[in-house]
Amino acid sequence: MDWTLAIDRHRDALVRMVAALLVMAVGGEAMPRHVRTGIWRVLRPAESAFRRLVVVVKLVLKIEASMAVARGGPVAVIAGDSQGVTRVPAFALFDARKSFKPRSAWRGRKPQPNIRFFDEVQVFEPVVVSSPDDEVSGAQLMRRLSALQAALSDVPKQARRLARWEAKREAGRAETGKYIAPIRPGKPPGHRDRGRHPVDFVLKDCHALALYALHDPPDTG
Repeated sequence: MDWTLAIDRHRDALVRMVAALLVMAVGGEAMPRHVRTGIWRVLRPAESAFRRLVVVVKLVLKIEASMAVARGGPVAVIAGDSQGVTRVPAFALFDARKSFKPRSAWRGRKPQPNIRFFDEVQVFEPVVVSSPDDEVSGAQLMRRLSALQAALSDVPKQARRLARWEAKREAGRAETGKYIAPIRPGKPPGHRDRGRHPVDFVLKDCHALALYALHDPPDTG
C-alpha cells in the first residue's frame, strides 16, 4: 500500500471540509441554531477521522516517545486579545470514552397520585418552542474547529504529540493497571451507518486504515 498517498488524500479532503465549515461559521461566537447543528454533524466525524489519520502517520513514520521531543514553533493566532495573541487550543488526540452508566429506569409519571381540586387555580407556564433560526453560541464549536484546522497544518507534529501521550499512559499503567488507547473499541465517534456526506466516507476509510496499520504495522523501511 502507498501509505503516503493514502495519508495525503485523506488529509487534503479534511482540509477542504474544514475550510467549508469555516465559511459556514460566519459570525463565529453567535450563529443560527441550524447552522451550528449542520457544522457539528460534519465536525464530529471529521475529528474522529483525523485522530485515526494521526495514528497511521505515527506508525508509518515509526515515531517513538524518545524521538517525539517538543519542538518550538510559531504561535497560531485565531483572534486578538489584550496581548494581541490567542493560542489555538490543542486538538484532542484521544476518542471520548463511552459511558456505561445505567440510565434511569423510570422516566414516566411520578409514582404519587396527581390530586386536583375543582376550586384550584392552575397556572400554566408558556411553552417555549425553539426555532432553527434562533441565535445560539458557537464558542465551543469554533474552538474545536480552530484546533482541528491547526492540527491539520502539521500532521507529523500531532503524531509526535500522540507518541508522548501514549508513553505517559503506558507508564501510568504500572501504577493503575489501566491504559486508554487513542482509538476506542467499536464504532468511532460521529459514525453514521447510513451517512452520505463525504465526511462519512473519509471517516470509514481512515478508521479502516488505522485498524489495518495497528494490526499489521506498515514496513516503510
